[in-house]
Amino acid sequence: MKIHVKQVLSRDVQQGFTLIEVLVAVVVFSFGLLGIAGMMTISVRNNHNGYLRSQANFLAENMVDRMRANPVALWGGAYNMTAAPGTDQCDLGSPCNYAALAAFDGQQWANSLDQLLPSGVGTINCLANGVPPTPNPLPAPSIWQPVPVFDGVCTVTVTWNESNRADEVDAQTMTLVVQP
Repeated sequence: MKIHVKQVLSRDVQQGFTLIEVLVAVVVFSFGLLGIAGMMTISVRNNHNGYLRSQANFLAENMVDRMRANPVALWGGAYNMTAAPGTDQCDLGSPCNYAALAAFDGQQWANSLDQLLPSGVGTINCLANGVPPTPNPLPAPSIWQPVPVFDGVCTVTVTWNESNRADEVDAQTMTLVVQP
């Protein structure tokens, strides 16, 4: 029995990639990376804008808590304001009355808005039974005569600027309507 083995003549087969194939792969890969970089830029910007919205909500809730803690000034309309920064102090050395404490709260709120939001401005408008509260409608609270719950609603508005493009800003507004 004879076994015949054929010898196959093969051409010089090179294994690997040509330079053109490598260049095409690099170009395709580069376009993919550019797309991912664009998505990352948009993602970072949207994440920052979400952070600003969270801060605006936190600051509005903070002011509502301050209003709940000072119901005499709330009933007296002292919280109807556009917040403006200031340096008034309410401490043991110079105690405040109810209206001065409301003004101090507004100044502190304005300082926080200025620090945490770009071009941040806050306004409050309270209505008791559809009309603005009148100054000093209530006597000072005591153990025997607590301050009643505010019979109305307050609209707390926070505005700021978001940058959605390199050179353009969009004004944003967050409105919170509460019964403090």
